[in-house]
Amino acid sequence: MKMNNRFIYGILSIVLAAVIAFIAIPAVTSRTSSTCEIVRMKTAVTRGTLITPDDLELVEVGGFNLPDSVARRTEDVAGTYAAADLCPGDYILPEKVSSVPLSSDLSLNEIPDGMVAISITTQTLATSLSDKLQGGDIIRLYHYDDNNVLEPVSDIPELRFVKVLSVSDSKGLDVDYTTPPEEDEERQQTATITVLATPEQAMLLTRYENEGILHVALISRGNEKLSVELLERQSEILSTLYGDGLELSDEDLESSINVSGQSDPDETGNTENSPTAANAPADDRQDTESGQTSGNE
Repeated sequence: MKMNNRFIYGILSIVLAAVIAFIAIPAVTSRTSSTCEIVRMKTAVTRGTLITPDDLELVEVGGFNLPDSVARRTEDVAGTYAAADLCPGDYILPEKVSSVPLSSDLSLNEIPDGMVAISITTQTLATSLSDKLQGGDIIRLYHYDDNNVLEPVSDIPELRFVKVLSVSDSKGLDVDYTTPPEEDEERQQTATITVLATPEQAMLLTRYENEGILHVALISRGNEKLSVELLERQSEILSTLYGDGLELSDEDLESSINVSGQSDPDETGNTENSPTAANAPADDRQDTESGQTSGNE
């Protein structure tokens, strides 16, 4: 005897209702009714301000649909800096706080380990590339010393490819040359250039700036791939000159400054213009030629 279809549908409906009533609803209810303690702002804090325990409070809230990354302990938040303006009642998420002090110049917040940021002064409009430098540019620095009569201008191997972090005016305010000034707005002029440097480069920059004039030449802009390649080449030059992980001694610094004014062999290994060959004493060259002639005979 075949069962009536309506009877079958009735049985299935009863089973489904029982599942919903005794399994699904209790599961959802238990989840929505569960609570947990989280950290919440008690006072208003502006961006960059140090957050203290007095600014925080522990509150019990429903755990349903609560982000897993929300702060749950006051000690995880106290002592950090607000990365945005925080209002009373705000939950604390990782992107809202910073473990390091914030700066208006974001480029100074992420200086790589072993590097420093150092500023150099631009004495004239020409030395600052006619006020056209921007953050992220790769530049080359030349040194002019009028006390050096024979070679007043020198190319510096340690400063061939240097990254610009920011450009500032005489008041220390960042200069943005990417947009033209308004009609009634006075154009800012470059007074200092802040660059990313190794300690060895920083020592040379400090010494050269106080012993003459540093001129800036633009090498790359807006080409991230080329910028990375150039900075890697500069790192290789520094490793060749000073070795990996070695501090710059006074003797190395003096030797580097003396060599900077001389022509270096090109990257292909050509040494025709090398100062060793070009400046060799005449007697030595004659002795060498005589030795070659005797050997040929």
